[in-house]
Amino acid sequence: MTIKLNTLALCLMTMLLPGLNTTALANKGSTYSLNITIGGTITANGSCKFNQGGALTVDFGEVRLQGNADNSVTMTGVYRKPIVSDFTCSGDSGGLLKFKLSNTGGGEKTYNGVQVLDTDKGIVGIELLVNGVAQSTGSWFTVNQDSLPSLEAQLVQTSTSNSSNVVGGDTFTAAATLVMAFN
Repeated sequence: MTIKLNTLALCLMTMLLPGLNTTALANKGSTYSLNITIGGTITANGSCKFNQGGALTVDFGEVRLQGNADNSVTMTGVYRKPIVSDFTCSGDSGGLLKFKLSNTGGGEKTYNGVQVLDTDKGIVGIELLVNGVAQSTGSWFTVNQDSLPSLEAQLVQTSTSNSSNVVGGDTFTAAATLVMAFN
């Protein structure tokens, strides 16, 4: 019971005597710091590869361009082809798998806000579709290894000007590389 009275008396003294400081100030002492650099080597033993190897050709066949009186042209029809390329991964290939279509043979053009491969004739370009949605060339997109996307190449008209003087029987080309990587 004396402990309770002493505690009560101390509390009353603290309230009645505001100048009384019951907290002791600690000596802060000196402060020192140490910079630490941490490093290491990352080892990844996984790999992925396309099954067919070599080059893949996408042939749009005969493309119809209708000439107009003002020397402009209009592409008629829809030209869409699948890009069939199976791949396998082995080892430590967990994490996000990603793809990118990189232009290797020429320039790019913007079509409906998306970068597409330009062709050597300049009237048409090739748009990459991932599950039916346009994907800019040169931009990475993620792929679920368990549910592979549908990849398609679609021919799009990027210009109505026949500045290359395209005539019936001309061929057009473009080249790209499909790059695969995982994190």
